[in-house]
Amino acid sequence: MSNEIKSIQGRVVGSWDGENAKDLMQELTRIRSELAAERNGDKVQPRDMPHREQLPPDLKQFNAYALWGCDKHGMCVVGAGANRLESVEKVLSFSLVEHH
Repeated sequence: MSNEIKSIQGRVVGSWDGENAKDLMQELTRIRSELAAERNGDKVQPRDMPHREQLPPDLKQFNAYALWGCDKHGMCVVGAGANRLESVEKVLSFSLVEHH
């Protein structure tokens, strides 16, 4: 399993090991800043982040808002700017799937 974060152009622009959501948030801030400075339109997409297997099954197709990834401790990086941390439980509460 790869830790690589790839841009929409297929370039490896960073990495995340899936351990801590704060690390992903910081890495995405760095990546987005560097890509913006390049001014070539390249960017990263939430659904292309490594460790998607860590998402609960009900969140695999989640689209209420941007879900960048969930760590091994149940915290997720969310938001268009990848600038918020939320628990899996909170994200699940916004899912259209009924949870018991």
